[in-house]
Amino acid sequence: MLRFGNRFLVSATLVGAVACACLTLPKGTLLRAQDAGLDAFRKLHGELRERMETDLQDAVTFLDSKIAENPDSEDHHVLRHSLASRFADQEDYREATAQFRKLLDFYLKHADESRNLFGSWMTIQSIRDVAEKSGNDDTLRSAVDDALDAFQDAPADSDFDLLMPLAQLTVLKAQLMVESGQTDAATDLIEAQVERLRNINDSDDANEASMVAYVRVLRELAGDERGNDPWRDECIERLDEAVKAAVEKHPDSLALQNDFAETQLMMISQWRQDDPEATGKRIDDVTPTLARFALTNQLVQAALRRIELYRQRMAAAKPVASLVGKPAPDWDVDAWVNVIEIDPEAMKGKVVLLDFWAMWCGPCIATFPHLRQWRAEFADRGFEIVGVTQYYNFQWDEQAKRASHASEDVTPAQERRTIASFLEHHDLKHPVFVTPEGSDMSGDFGVRGIPHVVLIDRQGVVQLVKTGAGKATADEIHAKIDELLGDGES
Repeated sequence: MLRFGNRFLVSATLVGAVACACLTLPKGTLLRAQDAGLDAFRKLHGELRERMETDLQDAVTFLDSKIAENPDSEDHHVLRHSLASRFADQEDYREATAQFRKLLDFYLKHADESRNLFGSWMTIQSIRDVAEKSGNDDTLRSAVDDALDAFQDAPADSDFDLLMPLAQLTVLKAQLMVESGQTDAATDLIEAQVERLRNINDSDDANEASMVAYVRVLRELAGDERGNDPWRDECIERLDEAVKAAVEKHPDSLALQNDFAETQLMMISQWRQDDPEATGKRIDDVTPTLARFALTNQLVQAALRRIELYRQRMAAAKPVASLVGKPAPDWDVDAWVNVIEIDPEAMKGKVVLLDFWAMWCGPCIATFPHLRQWRAEFADRGFEIVGVTQYYNFQWDEQAKRASHASEDVTPAQERRTIASFLEHHDLKHPVFVTPEGSDMSGDFGVRGIPHVVLIDRQGVVQLVKTGAGKATADEIHAKIDELLGDGES
């Protein structure tokens, strides 16, 4: 089961029937529930809601009868969203999926009206949310295929407002293909879709809508879902270029301002942590633009505050030169993850590698083979690795074997269990602890980006500090470990 974490679409559980009915579509087109029959719609919705409070199956029968009386009324069909959401709230995922699928079938039946692409797209997001909770994505797969077939002739090349839903459906199909082992075909599909959007935005016909579609598709492809593994890194680079170009061309677009701010925040806090100097330069470069947008955009204000906090954290970190040759700072342990407890005093007399890392950090994961190798090679010579991480509100998907951002708050104990599952999945057996919220330990050890390694000799003195992944960095760390162990073995 593919774990989805789409950051750009409204969660289906928050979209009720009235929201669907009152959705403003592109160019001012409204769903029919906002026309003269709005009072009748409200009355029908109120009666359905009363029935849902007492007997959901009775509510199903009631709505089915009303739809049978007027099978082409969108006002009637859209109420299935409210009904399906109630079933989902009660964890009756089979019935919830069935109701959402019936709503989708209505939109597909009227695929000759382009505006119904948006209703299909929203409904598939709802099916997707239910699939995530139930662990069964069979209906989701068929829904995506059916929608793409139904709307394959939608005039997206001339009506750029249609680009977003069609492109997002294609992305979702490719992610599902990766999950089912069709990686090469999925990659070809994504390359064709991205190339199409890029060509549109390189043309004279490009507008704000086409650029928003391109940027948000790239953001979706750069997310931490496992289905994005084959193309994530390349899409991060493309996103960085695309969002800068888009906001330069449409500086007054609130949507693109928000995308620019969110992309810069991700670049600074996650995607490029392995290069602290470049991160610092990026903060300096983008802050004036963000500050200008923040004057009238509250979402950008919030992103700018988070970036400033990150800048302060980087500034508070001790310079590496002040660490090397000095006794290592104290550890700040909130709790150990995969061992009962280790007294730092017990590490005296050993060469210790402190590895500052996070579950979301791709470069950190790239170093795992080296960590396993070093521990196996040097353990019997008095060497140990100790992992150090923070709380990031992550949860573990046992079926997908993946950690991802939780949509709701998780407790520290729950997140430690997630970290333990993550370590087991990656066959990492060295001890790992989590620092307390607000800890100064990262700054004390000079952490400006991750992965960040601090190598401490048998006397407790820092001898090497390295940030980043890659063969050259790994070779330097390996050589220093061998030197510090100092028993003549190689």
